[in-house]
Amino acid sequence: MRACRPLLGTYVEIRIDDTDPETAIVAVDAGFAAISEVQRLMSVFDENSDISRINRFAERFPVPVAPWTREILALAQALYESSDGLFDCGIAPELAAWGLLPARDPVSSRSSIAHIRLTEDGCVSCVAPARLDLGGIAKGFAVDRAAEALIAAGARGGIVNAGGDLRVFGTADEAIYLRDPADPTQVRFAGQLADGALATSGTYFSRREHRGEEVSALVDPRTRRPVLSQRSYSVIAPRCVIADALTKVLALSGDTNLACFSRYDAHPLIFEPSRVLP
Repeated sequence: MRACRPLLGTYVEIRIDDTDPETAIVAVDAGFAAISEVQRLMSVFDENSDISRINRFAERFPVPVAPWTREILALAQALYESSDGLFDCGIAPELAAWGLLPARDPVSSRSSIAHIRLTEDGCVSCVAPARLDLGGIAKGFAVDRAAEALIAAGARGGIVNAGGDLRVFGTADEAIYLRDPADPTQVRFAGQLADGALATSGTYFSRREHRGEEVSALVDPRTRRPVLSQRSYSVIAPRCVIADALTKVLALSGDTNLACFSRYDAHPLIFEPSRVLP
C-alpha cells in the first residue's frame, strides 16, 4: 500500500509492504497522524506551535511544551555540543531576514540553541536571545515517529519519505537514489539501505537572490552567512532525526571524519555535481 499527503512543507510518502490491507490502512493513518502532530508542535509557520511560543515568550517566562518538543530540543542541544557548535538550530533570524521564514520577533544579538534551558517541570526558558527553526531535524523526527507508529500498528516493512528524509524499516533492502546537485531533476544510484535512515541537504532548491545577495536555507551558525556550496550532503544513520541534523554538520565542515559521525553511528556521503554548474 502506498499513500502520499502534503505535510512538513513537502509531500510525505508512506509505503507499506508485506502487510494485510486492513492493517495497512490503520497503520498509514497512524503514521500520518504522528507526522501531523510533529508539525503542529514544531512548525515556525504556526503561531501556536511550541516552537513559535518559545521564540516569542521564553526570554520572559518559562514556556510549557509537549514531551516530543522537549525530546527534540534536548537532542538538538546534544548535537550542538557533539558537533562543536556546527549544528545550531538558532539560525531563524537569518532565515527570516532573507525571506525564508516568517519575519517575527527580531533578535538583536546572536541566537543559539545553547541559550535554551529545559526545566524538570516540562518548560523551556532562555538565558539569552534564541529564535529557533527546527526545520530539517523536526522533519527527520517526524519520519522516525511515523515509522514507529507504522510498526506499532502492525506494519512489517516499508518506507517513510518526507522530501528526501527517508526511513526504511523491515528486512528488505531499498534502492537509494540521490539527486544530482548539478541537475536535481536527475538522480544517481547510491546503494541499498535496510532498516535505517538517510537524509540529504543541498542548496540547489533554496538558493535565491535577496537584496542583491545570494542566500540559501543552509546557514553557517559561526558566521551567520549562507552556505552556497554546489555539492549535496547525505548521511545514513539508524534514525532519520540524526541523519538530517548531521547533514548540516557535513555541509559546514566538508569533513567526513568528524568524531560526531562515529558517535551517532552515522555514515556521511558527499555528492559532487556531475558537471560544473553555471
